[in-house]
Amino acid sequence: MITPRFKLTQDDNFVFINIRAPYSNLRELDIYVDENVFLFSCKPYYLRLILPGNIIENERMKTSFDTDLGEFSFTCPKQNPGEHFKDLDLITKLLVPKVEAQLNEGTINIEVLSENVNDNDVNINNCEDHLNNDNIDRTNLNYGFGFALRARKDFVKISSMFDDVFEIDPCQVALLERRKLRIQYEQGKFNVDHYIADFSEDAEINEIIALQSPWARLSKSDFSFTDHELDFLKDLPNIQYCISEEQNNYCMNGLLDILFAYCYDQRSTCFEKNIESGWTIVKLAATLNWLDVFDSPKEALTTSFRRSVIYPLYRNFNLSQKVFEDLKHIISLDERYIIRILIDIHQIFLKGDCCRYILNNLFIRDYITYIMKWHKDLWQSLVQETLKLEIRKEDLGLNLQEIENDFKLHEKFAAMKLDVERDSDDSEYTSSEDTSDDSSSSEYSTDSETDSDDYSDPAYNLPEHLK
Repeated sequence: MITPRFKLTQDDNFVFINIRAPYSNLRELDIYVDENVFLFSCKPYYLRLILPGNIIENERMKTSFDTDLGEFSFTCPKQNPGEHFKDLDLITKLLVPKVEAQLNEGTINIEVLSENVNDNDVNINNCEDHLNNDNIDRTNLNYGFGFALRARKDFVKISSMFDDVFEIDPCQVALLERRKLRIQYEQGKFNVDHYIADFSEDAEINEIIALQSPWARLSKSDFSFTDHELDFLKDLPNIQYCISEEQNNYCMNGLLDILFAYCYDQRSTCFEKNIESGWTIVKLAATLNWLDVFDSPKEALTTSFRRSVIYPLYRNFNLSQKVFEDLKHIISLDERYIIRILIDIHQIFLKGDCCRYILNNLFIRDYITYIMKWHKDLWQSLVQETLKLEIRKEDLGLNLQEIENDFKLHEKFAAMKLDVERDSDDSEYTSSEDTSDDSSSSEYSTDSETDSDDYSDPAYNLPEHLK
């Protein structure tokens, strides 16, 4: 059976359910309403919704079908007039929920279909026990990967297919070792010449920095999902995640890392994306490229800044700061904007000849469902911490300030030398008018030797990368 596209709205007294089912057989239409359950069946379509409040089927309920649009419209009275049904636009939450079930050690997680309970009540006690469990198996987390480190499969069997996506095999490299290897690898990849070139010749970069982001003009209220986004959300599984506090922390900080990478790609392409967007996002987000995790926003964003001056086309700290401002705009908005961005990332990863689609299964789809159900107070606390956060050049461990100072000093010395040479030329010109040609030639030779002696000082022997 096909899950049709659907959309829900409400007023004080009714819930309005629109279902697009253009190829339905009207003779087989069946509607069922029971408290918070709404069931629609009309071959080849089937939809079962679990609403956040109760509706009733009586003479006030209305049904209509638009033959031109192929849409059903249902007007369902609320059992309690005036009651507000939360998050009706987050349609994945309204689908029949699935619950994670932990099996014995050595097996994989499974998702159990639940048909008779409200999504908000699904195995909530089990989840709370799991979240409060102080004896979580650290071995599994140390070698886990993907969203909340939940993946446990034998990565060796598929790693050869994704050499362009992942830098390590997570089943062979523990979390702490991943971080050490990543930092060493980044140090080796940092190119001083490229960084200085973007630091000194920054006209194009400054134009990019001056662009106004599309998020700066948005507010929390003006949002609605597009039909394409609704089609995507209806096909997501409605999973109730049972993850520990530690895993939840990893998830939220990893999300900052991914969003920073997306913001960088958007700004560096003038908010138009290009064929390299998938590469840029993966390369900048250590969460994706190294399957790494972070304990705090400072740790996650310091890594994002580091990688933004090591890998992409534009390697400029001021550009990274502007990207950070874009990120702050996004996380200050409603989480629905983040869901929209993740759907866009999902589409980006589906394109290109590199197998980045694996990241959708390991991270992106889970993140979208997770955001609909996360603890909003915890997220807002992390947002406030991030808004107050400042990343300095010294935090990156790449000696950026020293490199810039050396370059400025070199430029200053070069300018001084040029001024002296100009003064010498002026002196020669004046002298040639007052003396004979032979005498002038002799004086010029003497001056040149003096200049050569003066500027043979070791202070002018700068490092090769600054010459």
